[in-house]
Formats: sequence, C-alpha cells, structure tokens
Amino acid sequence: MFCFIMWGYWWLTWCLAIALLFYFPIYYEIILWGIIYDAMYGTAIPEFWNIRYIFTISSIILFLIALFLRKRLVIYEDKH
Repeated sequence: MFCFIMWGYWWLTWCLAIALLFYFPIYYEIILWGIIYDAMYGTAIPEFWNIRYIFTISSIILFLIALFLRKRLVIYEDKH
C-alpha cells in the first residue's frame, strides 16, 4: 500500500484501499494510509470547500461504511 501511495495514482490507491477493506476482517490501517497520504500530498482542494485533510476524512468515512456493510452482508455472516 505504501508503494501505491508513493508511486501510484490517487484513484488506484483508493481502489486498492477499498478492496483491502473487504479482504481483511477489520482494516484500521486505511485511516493510517489516509493520514500518510494527506501528510505527503495534502493541500486544500478548492473543489472540496478547501478541506485540508480530505483523504483522512474520506478514509474514516470509508472505514465506517465498511463496518456497517460488513454487518449487513451475508458473505460476512457468522456461521455458528
């Protein structure tokens, strides 16, 4: 993931991060990757109301959505 952040496109990095969200049981690292991405490339983007930490905020939102979906999807249901 670090190599994708360093040398990959932002959309490719996020596609991999979303895939890893559903591959690992609980993927807290996506928040760390969002922080690293903002630390390296974080600038205020005028199209997003000049929010400086857009990747950190979006990674937290993606993590929460994944937790919610994981509870609802049949694939991740416990087989007790």
